[in-house]
Amino acid sequence: MSQIPASHRSIALLTLVVLASRGLSFSRGNLNDIGVICFAFVLAGLVPVLLLGWRWQQSSDSQGGFPTWQVALPCALVYVFATNGGRHLLVHSSEEWRPTLRWISGSALVLALPALLFISQRMQQRLSSRRQIILLILPLLPALLLFLLVPIASPNPIIDVFLFETQAARSLLFGINPYDITFQNIYGGVDLYPSGAPDSYPYPPLSLLFALGGYLLGDVRWTLIACHAAAAALLVATAQQRKLPTTEAIVLGAMFFWLPHAPFVSEQAWTDPSVALGLGLVSFFLARRQPIAALWAAGFALALKQTMIVLLPLLWGLWRRVGRTQLVALFAISAATYGAFLLWNPSALWNDVVVFHAFTPFRPGALTLSSYLVHFFDLPPLPSWMSLVGLVIGASVAVFALRIHHEDEESPCDSRRVWRLFAGLAFAMLLTLILSKHAFMNYYYLVHYGLLASLVWSRIADHEAL
Repeated sequence: MSQIPASHRSIALLTLVVLASRGLSFSRGNLNDIGVICFAFVLAGLVPVLLLGWRWQQSSDSQGGFPTWQVALPCALVYVFATNGGRHLLVHSSEEWRPTLRWISGSALVLALPALLFISQRMQQRLSSRRQIILLILPLLPALLLFLLVPIASPNPIIDVFLFETQAARSLLFGINPYDITFQNIYGGVDLYPSGAPDSYPYPPLSLLFALGGYLLGDVRWTLIACHAAAAALLVATAQQRKLPTTEAIVLGAMFFWLPHAPFVSEQAWTDPSVALGLGLVSFFLARRQPIAALWAAGFALALKQTMIVLLPLLWGLWRRVGRTQLVALFAISAATYGAFLLWNPSALWNDVVVFHAFTPFRPGALTLSSYLVHFFDLPPLPSWMSLVGLVIGASVAVFALRIHHEDEESPCDSRRVWRLFAGLAFAMLLTLILSKHAFMNYYYLVHYGLLASLVWSRIADHEAL
């Protein structure tokens, strides 16, 4: 494990990652009092980290005994694996699969326990670098197996998203506009859809290519599983590009790969793993000091989901100066993908990707402040425009954090600024979600990614400060 001293900022971010893991393990993105409390602490903790974290450069290592980071990181890894241990994790899997899935998730925890050996520097020195890497990769094998079993153990999840993705891919394959069809209503009711019927494909056009790729492989979720694994691998690659130890890089990537209920996100066919892939590419290209490539990656993420509009002010805060080259890189993919369907049927595209979301009704089971107020205090939900207030406040705080203390930090690839980009993204998204009319596991999945990417870059900043 790493011998690089950790700043108090890195310890704080690791604590927030563990808190978010606990919140997800209890709530799975649904209304839950422990989930609400955990994410309230995460939201509150991100404020001082963003506004004061640039000052926390000193080592948090103890004087004598075990260094703090050497103890904290293996314990955090085992905790994240423990929150998954013994659970079947796939909500719509058949009963005969559930004992097997529990055994697989439990074995991942057992295989993660040797990571605690890294707490002892003497024990760590007895293991060769190759053996250390093997010890850290072993628990990922049963975790990977569980992801690969998703389309087999849960072939027909009862969720409209899976149906939307599958029917949209089939329609596109036969030359039918997916934004101009009515989908099967698997719930039977009319309360979940603004028009009373599932007549909208609510995702941007680029997501259709991922759905089509998976559909051609037999299940739309195969591409999402691959995106999730790639997003975790890009965290590892980011850390290695900036010379963090391989063992530490693997641990940080593993904490995202096996975040609580990550297989559930793929099972439900939510498109967010593809967005995480885009954010991972942003991180990787910034690590390689390729800012224009990073902007193309950000444009890729922006074209994949409407919520990624939050990236725009944050990227402006990171780049400071935005010219024609940067604008082309950022908007070219969206222009091409949206443009094709605007030419096909502009009103259908507008109704599906904009109007549908604007008029989607309040969801009482979501992990939001409104749901909490309704369920526990019998109060009315917050107005729907409160999510825009959260977006504006969250993005403003993040941009302010990116623009303070900018001496000798003009490069967007500077680690002292990039960790603030991802922490700011997590903060802005989390504040928006808490004030929204609905937010489920897939949205908190991206918050978790932002937290871990920020932690990776904070550790890079620790290393480069030496």
